[in-house]
Amino acid sequence: MQVRRTLTALLLVGVLVLTTGAVALADQSGGTITLSYKGNEVPDPDPHLASNIGAQSIALMIADPLVRWVDGDIEPLLAESWTVSEDGLVFTLKLRAGVEFHNGVALTAAAVKANIDRVKDPDNAMPGAGNVANVDTVEAVDDLTLVITLSALDPDFLAKLEGIYIIEPTSLEGRDNNDPVAGSGAFRLDGDAYVRDQSLKLVRFDGYWAGAAKLEEIIVRLIPDEATALIELEQGTVDLVQFGLSKDVARLEAEGYNVFPFGFVNWANVAVNLERITDVTLRKALAYALDSQAIIDGVYSGLGEVQTSLGYPGSWLANPDVGYAYDPAEAERILDEAGYVDSDGNGVREIGGVDIDLHFPTRNQDEWMRATQFIQQMFADVGIGTHITIAERMPFYDGVRSGDYDIAWWLQNSSPTPPIGLYSWDSREYWSIHQKEQPAFQALIEAAEREPDQEKRAALYREIQEIFADEALAPLGIWLKQVHFASASLNGIQVSPTGTVFDSHLWWKE
Repeated sequence: MQVRRTLTALLLVGVLVLTTGAVALADQSGGTITLSYKGNEVPDPDPHLASNIGAQSIALMIADPLVRWVDGDIEPLLAESWTVSEDGLVFTLKLRAGVEFHNGVALTAAAVKANIDRVKDPDNAMPGAGNVANVDTVEAVDDLTLVITLSALDPDFLAKLEGIYIIEPTSLEGRDNNDPVAGSGAFRLDGDAYVRDQSLKLVRFDGYWAGAAKLEEIIVRLIPDEATALIELEQGTVDLVQFGLSKDVARLEAEGYNVFPFGFVNWANVAVNLERITDVTLRKALAYALDSQAIIDGVYSGLGEVQTSLGYPGSWLANPDVGYAYDPAEAERILDEAGYVDSDGNGVREIGGVDIDLHFPTRNQDEWMRATQFIQQMFADVGIGTHITIAERMPFYDGVRSGDYDIAWWLQNSSPTPPIGLYSWDSREYWSIHQKEQPAFQALIEAAEREPDQEKRAALYREIQEIFADEALAPLGIWLKQVHFASASLNGIQVSPTGTVFDSHLWWKE
């Protein structure tokens, strides 16, 4: 009898375990989460206009790309398979059958062609244009076969297709700027709930090709201030904070929050307006005067590594033998030698009898402003005067992009392949910010991009890095590790090397 009771008890426990498991699985479906978004406006309804990592994360919820780059491999998404011609110029992609856009229209090769053509068109000034700069022609062979022919070799071309979000072309016709477009992603934008200066709402798309999302809705709220976003995370009114402050990492980890550090080819450096700062000696002095380790320790809580070259540390493009080590005495020596002197004893060197006074804008974000202030003092220590102006996020970005600056602290990222920080130096890219064309430098970038042999390619990238150092085109800064925070109850989050959050259809909240 005792054996029977024990067996019965075990059976009951087994039933309870199975029942509990079933409830847990059921609880994965449904519910709403809230994301904080930094900026002056929530992301544009058009995924093609996503120009920063936060906006690109939202774009990925609305519209899938053809492929994605994960841990060094290209994974299929809307493109199920592909072949590449022997000469490396022709890519034939087979699209996934049965994919529907949010408006019920089927995915076709013609629709993908329209997307690539739109992003590539220079008149549209799309942020992703650099990804398809080498595309010559796009042909829809049949409904599910697309042939892309390049004008020049581009060994990283498939990885670049990760940055082209596929939307249904006719949904762009006759729409207001605030109207949604029909995407191919797990969530569709609720046009009635889109308020550009407040929030947007994403609603589960039940026809998603990879299976309907577990969450019913994702609310994206505009919360420009990191401290405010963190308070809301701790109060439970926000579930995911993109780009939190590094100083909060240890405490939030200890308190059980999900912490997602990321950063591969992500870096911050001092951008230089080459149209205004033309003297190589002054640029070299800026490079010698920059104490990157002090910024890592004093601003970013140790989450970073000193940038000694454009090539990512430990990668096949790392080149520690170029660059400028922190050496303020050398900065002062070369400034003295070049005739930059402080004749009136006010602590600021002069150019032609006028104090050096570089315009040094910053955006009104805690770490950004503190880094700018740190750097201002470093430059002042060697007699280089600056004046700081503070702007909201997008006015700051737009000002730098249009050239309204002399120097600026600038955070950016490149595609993980090739592993080199060249994004803002490529004149074809949306965020090419240095204002002065460098034809020989640009030609080398494009030659390295086209070279299929890795050894020859590495040699070209080494030459690029040597020119960058010889011309002191900008002071190198830090390879930055950034961080997202999420509540302990939010599960399934995936973070890319550059910081986009993806696979939103697999997220669930306990």
